[in-house]
Amino acid sequence: MLNKPTLLGVLAALTLFGSLPAQADVDGQQLYRQHCVKCHAEDGRANTMRGWLFFAQNLSKAKWQDNNSDADILNAIQEGPGAMPGYADTLSEAEQLALVKAVRDLRKP
Repeated sequence: MLNKPTLLGVLAALTLFGSLPAQADVDGQQLYRQHCVKCHAEDGRANTMRGWLFFAQNLSKAKWQDNNSDADILNAIQEGPGAMPGYADTLSEAEQLALVKAVRDLRKP
């Protein structure tokens, strides 16, 4: 039997994969520029003044990308870790999933 966090992760992943066609209509890169660039920067490295002040995560690091699942990223978008606001009530599910993909696209070697 799966424990509760694992089960939630599996359900989130199934939701992500089940709604991929819906993402085609949503521009995740535009949403990233609109909501995330001010802290995480265009390249995801969080080398902005706001990023430094609020300890924003460097989203481009391969190690960070490897250590965080899509469900982890989705949860961060929804709940907002630290000083980051949550977007669960602001963005639709399709927009949130498009942002997950946009964050994944920031990965650098």
